[in-house]
Amino acid sequence: MINVIFYTIEENSTSDLIDRFHSDYPNSVSEYNSEESELVFKNVADKVEDVDTFLCEEICHEFEVCCYIKNLENNTSKNYYYDEEDEWFEK
Repeated sequence: MINVIFYTIEENSTSDLIDRFHSDYPNSVSEYNSEESELVFKNVADKVEDVDTFLCEEICHEFEVCCYIKNLENNTSKNYYYDEEDEWFEK
């Protein structure tokens, strides 16, 4: 199971970001954690390769947020920081 997490997001931006992400992933479930300033989309895809990283990059730049794509089965992730080198970092 793959979750996509956008963080450092302000609460007043969540509905626009949710709408933007749901345009491509309408079946994902979103959950906002105000303490961590994280917006989590659960059950986005079965494999990391199935997540549209270009969409995530666009959202990061548009909302000035960072993104984690997390594979919960093998505990790997891809990270994107909008204010850095425009590349994904894998862990």
